Amino acid sequence: MRASASKEPDEDRDPDRLPDSSDRSGPCPRCGRVSAFTLIDVAPVTYSSGWKQTPMGTLRDHDQQVAVLECNGCRQCVVTIEEELVGGVRGGNSGTVTWRGIHWWPTPGANSFDPSVPADVASSYAEGVRCLSANAQHGAVALLRTSLAYIVQDKGSDAAKAKNSLNDAIKQMATDGALPAALTDWATHIREMGNAGAHPDIFGQVSVDEARDLQRLVEQLIQVLYVVPAGIAKARAGRPSR
Repeated sequence: MRASASKEPDEDRDPDRLPDSSDRSGPCPRCGRVSAFTLIDVAPVTYSSGWKQTPMGTLRDHDQQVAVLECNGCRQCVVTIEEELVGGVRGGNSGTVTWRGIHWWPTPGANSFDPSVPADVASSYAEGVRCLSANAQHGAVALLRTSLAYIVQDKGSDAAKAKNSLNDAIKQMATDGALPAALTDWATHIREMGNAGAHPDIFGQVSVDEARDLQRLVEQLIQVLYVVPAGIAKARAGRPSR
């Protein structure tokens, strides 16, 4: 039988995971900070075929619900669709009941970039983030790789753009000095993970956590190549000449 009471929230906190009603901590989809969250309300969205006893009487059982959580940092609310886990397993028959988020609003990580970021780079990144918010990790990493390909087309030399593969283009950018060693390693990892997303039958499955790590890496690459230089140029333009 299922446990009669749900697990106490936050017993196994994971600060890198987006918040849900069973783990009310993690990065806020609105402000981006790791924060604690206050549960405002929950409501069922998908009913199962059974019934259960609650302090309020006999109610229809449900295996998906919507939860509204308030970020204790920015004081704004986020919404998550959650699925029921019993004993840590979806559709389990025994053990403690917990709830795991599967969709969030606002879409996590889909912040608007600085105007200095090319539209193709930003849009493919944002589409990858939308895939990730739906736990479609293979589509997410493939699109994040596409964002890298657009970066190569924008930042690469004519020689880099003429290469027949993204791998060779990245190597050419490293040779040209357009990508420092650390960023070359980043770009190579993004390319390899993107290949795994497009061809999991060849390169192996990509986990959701790996896709989230890749999303953060691509965001940092965009920040370093576009947003930070644009900010420096803007700051210099606003200072008087000496």
